[in-house]
Amino acid sequence: MFVPNHLHLLVKGYIKTPPKTEKVLNIWFTQLVNNVGMKVVAGPTSVYVDEPGNEGITGTVTLATSHASIHVWDAEKPAMFQFDLYSCSEYTPQQVLSHIDEWFGLESATWQFIDRNTNEFIVIDSGKYKKRGWGKIRRFLGKIFDSSVTSQKDGETYK
Repeated sequence: MFVPNHLHLLVKGYIKTPPKTEKVLNIWFTQLVNNVGMKVVAGPTSVYVDEPGNEGITGTVTLATSHASIHVWDAEKPAMFQFDLYSCSEYTPQQVLSHIDEWFGLESATWQFIDRNTNEFIVIDSGKYKKRGWGKIRRFLGKIFDSSVTSQKDGETYK
């Protein structure tokens, strides 16, 4: 029998190559859901908004008793995004941040991971993601960027 574990990830960050089409964002959502072991029950659905000052793409996917959504403002450089994933399945912030980085070139992000299993919400982890450049020698070797995720819970850096 499935026992839900109510976890909610909130992320605000900046990306280099934001999604511009509904098709790309919908494929990204489908792969994200597969990567974190959840099940789509509706969607994904995405739409591009071209309202001046609010340009960007918004997408959602409904999961079995869960959801994910992202809003990207692509007129900013780098593009700003807000993302959340509520799930009853086990997953880590690092899985999600890595997926965002692989697809859209994550520059930086701040995140909170919330346990919603009790009447009081508990921030079980939070942190910052920052992409760092390493100079001419690393570029010469073909390793332009080194990324890290720092968790405030355990002070550990994930690569």
